[in-house]
Amino acid sequence: MTRRKPKLGTVAGSMALVLGLAACGAAGANSLTTSDTSSSWNGNGAPPYLVTPATGTSLTAPARTTAFVCSFLIPTSTGLAPFPGVLTAGTAPWVSGNKVVLSKVPAVPGSIHMASVFSVSVNDTTRSFKGNGIPSTPVGTYPIPSSSAAYSYYAALPAIGYANAAEIPIQPYDLSLSVPRNPVVNATPSCIPALATGVTLTGAVWHVEIAPDNQGNLYSPDSVLPLDTCQGHPYMGQYHYHGYSWKCFPKNLQGEAGEQSPLVGYAIDGFGVYGPRGADGKVVTNAHLDVCHGTVSKVWFNGKYQSIYHYVLNNEYPYSIGCFRGTPTQLSSGMQMKMGGASSTATTPAPTSSATPSTTMPAKMAGM
Repeated sequence: MTRRKPKLGTVAGSMALVLGLAACGAAGANSLTTSDTSSSWNGNGAPPYLVTPATGTSLTAPARTTAFVCSFLIPTSTGLAPFPGVLTAGTAPWVSGNKVVLSKVPAVPGSIHMASVFSVSVNDTTRSFKGNGIPSTPVGTYPIPSSSAAYSYYAALPAIGYANAAEIPIQPYDLSLSVPRNPVVNATPSCIPALATGVTLTGAVWHVEIAPDNQGNLYSPDSVLPLDTCQGHPYMGQYHYHGYSWKCFPKNLQGEAGEQSPLVGYAIDGFGVYGPRGADGKVVTNAHLDVCHGTVSKVWFNGKYQSIYHYVLNNEYPYSIGCFRGTPTQLSSGMQMKMGGASSTATTPAPTSSATPSTTMPAKMAGM
């Protein structure tokens, strides 16, 4: 069978990419196929829902359908609390059982194109990203208009320097990161040490899929907060994606329906992140992925169609990166946003929370 080279975007296509086959200890086939029928979504267009984690899902070890997060202290209304080590299921009106029903989420309004600066450069050993953190995709209106159905979810949350979390804007920051061009799989996965887990080819970042409340509980962000129509929002001024993050990616990053999804970005360990369809053009479910939400199969990487470890975006928690198979790179000062709302060099003050939880919407650190 003749394999067609994936259509890469201007950024990815302009890179002088060469072979970078990584040794890999994770299970995977040379050409990933997804013939089972465990998902009702075929990977084309919008998924009808996101699968969200249940209460009690552990965060303390690598496992499928969860994230492996380094321990940290959580700021609460009474001071710092220990890392709970488990997730709590969200109870927002758009959550039904273990599903976030996307059609019911009151999205943050607006479709604004901000000035995006982003470039990728490579040498023999390193791939470097430089930009202002603003994506080429449209963003919602932040601060959130008080007339929006999403406003009350953010307005209930306090934020230092603002009347409430709905007032937090999107602001440029120094996105500067270098990762290995030829990443190597480690025998033992690494936990996620900070909020940013990867850089998309739209010029923004992915954040780890957790959001704390003022009682010391942790949630999947999509299950407790509305996001904009591109599945993003700001935290401390840093715009980032959650969940169905490829929703607004341009055509060249979406790929063709029924065909293998292209590269859409890179994790901070250097491995590629790809869209939801495997080599057979069908959605890659968590059943096909390892504990870090990745697999080994043939994809376009470093200028060649090759069998290599990579992460996959899909509609099942943790949606993108659950832990790191490679060695995560130390983030630059402009990107450093520690767990639990520690200070950052981003110019927006860090939101904190002291609101009382309700039965339908937990009070959270807005925007993680």
